[in-house]
Amino acid sequence: MLKRFVNAVELVGLLAIAVFVVMLFVNEPDDGGGAAAGDGGPGAELYSANCAGCHGGDGGGGIGPQLSDGQVVDAFPDAEGEIEVVTDGRSSMPSFGDRLSAAEIEQVVEYTRTL
Repeated sequence: MLKRFVNAVELVGLLAIAVFVVMLFVNEPDDGGGAAAGDGGPGAELYSANCAGCHGGDGGGGIGPQLSDGQVVDAFPDAEGEIEVVTDGRSSMPSFGDRLSAAEIEQVVEYTRTL
Protein backbone atom coordinates (compact mmCIF):
# COMPACT_ATOMS: atom_id res chain seq x y z
CA MET A 1 0.00 0.00 0.00
CA LEU A 2 2.78 2.45 0.92
CA LYS A 3 4.61 1.62 -2.30
CA ARG A 4 1.53 2.52 -4.38
CA PHE A 5 1.20 5.80 -2.51
CA VAL A 6 4.87 6.67 -3.11
CA ASN A 7 4.49 5.82 -6.81
CA ALA A 8 1.42 8.05 -7.05
CA VAL A 9 3.28 10.94 -5.39
CA GLU A 10 6.20 10.46 -7.80
CA LEU A 11 3.80 10.47 -10.75
CA VAL A 12 2.12 13.68 -9.55
CA GLY A 13 5.54 15.28 -9.07
CA LEU A 14 6.66 14.34 -12.58
CA LEU A 15 3.42 15.68 -14.05
CA ALA A 16 3.88 18.96 -12.17
CA ILE A 17 7.42 19.31 -13.52
CA ALA A 18 6.23 18.56 -17.06
CA VAL A 19 3.47 21.19 -16.80
CA PHE A 20 5.97 23.71 -15.44
CA VAL A 21 8.39 23.13 -18.34
CA VAL A 22 5.59 23.41 -20.91
CA MET A 23 4.38 26.68 -19.34
CA LEU A 24 7.89 28.13 -19.56
CA PHE A 25 7.84 27.73 -23.32
CA VAL A 26 4.22 28.73 -23.83
CA ASN A 27 4.70 31.91 -21.80
CA GLU A 28 7.62 33.33 -23.81
CA PRO A 29 7.21 36.92 -24.97
CA ASP A 30 5.98 37.55 -28.49
CA ASP A 31 8.65 38.90 -30.84
CA GLY A 32 6.08 40.07 -33.36
CA GLY A 33 7.17 43.69 -32.96
CA GLY A 34 3.69 44.97 -32.14
CA ALA A 35 3.12 47.91 -29.89
CA ALA A 36 0.20 46.70 -27.81
CA ALA A 37 -0.02 47.78 -24.21
CA GLY A 38 2.61 46.16 -22.05
CA ASP A 39 4.57 44.45 -24.83
CA GLY A 40 7.08 47.25 -25.16
CA GLY A 41 7.84 47.91 -28.80
CA PRO A 42 10.20 50.72 -29.77
CA GLY A 43 8.87 52.97 -26.99
CA ALA A 44 10.10 50.48 -24.39
CA GLU A 45 13.62 50.55 -25.80
CA LEU A 46 13.65 54.34 -25.90
CA TYR A 47 12.25 54.49 -22.36
CA SER A 48 14.91 52.11 -21.11
CA ALA A 49 17.71 54.12 -22.72
CA ASN A 50 16.49 57.60 -21.82
CA CYS A 51 14.00 57.53 -18.94
CA ALA A 52 14.52 54.48 -16.75
CA GLY A 53 17.51 56.02 -14.98
CA CYS A 54 15.22 58.52 -13.26
CA HIS A 55 11.75 56.97 -13.45
CA GLY A 56 12.77 53.35 -12.80
CA GLY A 57 12.86 50.43 -15.19
CA ASP A 58 9.21 49.63 -14.53
CA GLY A 59 8.10 53.26 -14.16
CA GLY A 60 7.90 52.90 -10.39
CA GLY A 61 9.79 56.11 -9.76
CA GLY A 62 13.18 56.97 -8.33
CA ILE A 63 14.80 60.35 -8.86
CA GLY A 64 11.84 61.18 -11.10
CA PRO A 65 8.19 60.61 -10.21
CA GLN A 66 6.32 57.35 -10.63
CA LEU A 67 4.79 56.83 -14.06
CA SER A 68 3.28 53.38 -13.60
CA ASP A 69 -0.13 52.36 -12.26
CA GLY A 70 -1.84 55.16 -14.18
CA GLN A 71 0.12 57.94 -12.46
CA VAL A 72 1.26 59.50 -15.74
CA VAL A 73 -2.26 59.34 -17.20
CA ASP A 74 -3.64 60.98 -14.06
CA ALA A 75 -1.03 63.75 -14.31
CA PHE A 76 -1.50 64.15 -18.08
CA PRO A 77 -5.00 63.12 -19.17
CA ASP A 78 -4.12 64.46 -22.61
CA ALA A 79 -1.00 62.85 -24.13
CA GLU A 80 -0.09 66.20 -25.72
CA GLY A 81 0.68 67.62 -22.29
CA GLU A 82 3.06 64.78 -21.56
CA ILE A 83 4.68 65.14 -24.99
CA GLU A 84 5.27 68.83 -24.23
CA VAL A 85 6.99 68.05 -20.91
CA VAL A 86 9.19 65.36 -22.46
CA THR A 87 10.08 67.65 -25.37
CA ASP A 88 10.70 70.89 -23.43
CA GLY A 89 11.46 69.61 -19.93
CA ARG A 90 10.11 70.99 -16.67
CA SER A 91 11.59 71.56 -13.25
CA SER A 92 14.27 68.89 -12.79
CA MET A 93 13.05 66.99 -15.89
CA PRO A 94 15.51 67.62 -18.73
CA SER A 95 14.42 68.45 -22.25
CA PHE A 96 14.54 65.58 -24.75
CA GLY A 97 13.51 67.64 -27.78
CA ASP A 98 17.14 67.91 -28.89
CA ARG A 99 17.94 64.22 -28.24
CA LEU A 100 14.87 62.43 -29.60
CA SER A 101 12.79 63.01 -32.70
CA ALA A 102 9.13 63.95 -32.37
CA ALA A 103 8.17 60.40 -33.42
CA GLU A 104 10.47 58.88 -30.77
CA ILE A 105 8.99 61.13 -28.08
CA GLU A 106 5.50 60.04 -29.10
CA GLN A 107 6.60 56.38 -28.86
CA VAL A 108 8.00 56.92 -25.36
CA VAL A 109 4.85 58.74 -24.27
CA GLU A 110 2.62 55.98 -25.68
CA TYR A 111 4.72 53.41 -23.81
CA THR A 112 4.65 55.26 -20.48
CA ARG A 113 0.87 55.46 -20.67
CA THR A 114 0.73 51.64 -20.64
CA LEU A 115 2.90 51.17 -17.54
